[in-house]
Amino acid sequence: MSIDPVPAAGYTTNASLTTAGVRSSPVPTSEPQVPSTQPNSGPEPTQEIRQRPQTSESSEIPKDEVQVQRDSESNGQIVIRYLDHSGQVILQVPSSQVLGLARAIERALEEQAKHRAGGANSRP
Repeated sequence: MSIDPVPAAGYTTNASLTTAGVRSSPVPTSEPQVPSTQPNSGPEPTQEIRQRPQTSESSEIPKDEVQVQRDSESNGQIVIRYLDHSGQVILQVPSSQVLGLARAIERALEEQAKHRAGGANSRP
């Protein structure tokens, strides 16, 4: 009765196990073996190449505009206006109503100051 050597589990560096009479067995791997060729899944899809239409500068979308100005009628307050491509006001900060109120208050304060100055000079 003969006994063949048992392959060792794991890695070994023992030179006596690597003799000429020892049969080697394939080491099982945990990865499944994939066939070298893949099955035919039909014809290759055709790629569609789309070209962008040529745009000229005249066909570009008109851009909106932002204007920053100082209001000359109310203490030089900064006014920001957002205009569309046709020049129409989209948004104004502060609004025209707020600017009108500020102007009215300034006029009222100026009239009061004139009235007080005129009344103080006429007293004996």
